[in-house]
Amino acid sequence: MADDDDLLDQAGRLSLVAAAAASPPACLEYMPNEILLHVLGFLDVSDLLATSRTSHLLRCLSLSPVLHQHRIRRSRHLLPPLLSSPSRPSLADLIARHIFLTNTSVVSRRLARSLVSIRLSRRLAARPSPEALVHRAVLPPECVPGLAAVHIAPGLVAARKAVEKERLRDVLRRWMARQGCRELEMRQEVAKAVQETRGVGRVWRLTRFWERVSKGDQVLPSV
Repeated sequence: MADDDDLLDQAGRLSLVAAAAASPPACLEYMPNEILLHVLGFLDVSDLLATSRTSHLLRCLSLSPVLHQHRIRRSRHLLPPLLSSPSRPSLADLIARHIFLTNTSVVSRRLARSLVSIRLSRRLAARPSPEALVHRAVLPPECVPGLAAVHIAPGLVAARKAVEKERLRDVLRRWMARQGCRELEMRQEVAKAVQETRGVGRVWRLTRFWERVSKGDQVLPSV
C-alpha cells in the first residue's frame, strides 16, 4: 500500500510539472483584455503614456476609446465628493496663493512683462556701442567683429587673461622669493662682519681660533 501511495504521489507531481510547463508564462499580455482595461482605468495619463511604450498590445489598449470613456465616467463619480470636501480651499484662498488666475491678474502680468520689455529696450538703446567700449578699454578689440583679423568670444578672452595674470603672479612670487633670500643673506653677512669687528672677550677669540683651525690656517700663538 505504501508503494502504491508513493507511486501516486510521484504521478501527481509529474502531472503538476507537466501542466505548469504547458501553461503560458505569467505575463500581462496573456491576461484577458477586460482585466487589463480595468487595471489601466486606474492609471493617470502620464502612466498610460509610459505603459503604451512597453508593447503593442498595451499601446492599443491604452488608446482604446472604451478605456477613456470609462475613466471619464469614473471621474464624474469621484469629483463631486472631492469638490464638496471641507478641506478643499476656497476660491479666495486659491487667488491669494496665485493658483487661480483671474482676468485682472492675467492682465497685470501682461502689463508687467510689457513694462519690463520697454525698460530693457530703452537701456539697450542707451548702451554704448562696441567701438566705444573698445575705445574706453572696457572691451578688447578681438571681441568686436571687424576690428580684428580674428574674432574671439569674450569668454575665451577672459580665460586667456586669467591665465596670463596667474603666470604674472607666479613670476612675481619667484622674483620676490629670490629678493628675500638675497636680502636675508646680506643681513646675515653684515651681522657677521659687525660681530667679527666688534666682538671682544675670551669666547669670541676661542671661536675665531677654532674656525681658523678648521679651515686649515696657520695659527700663531698669541703673545
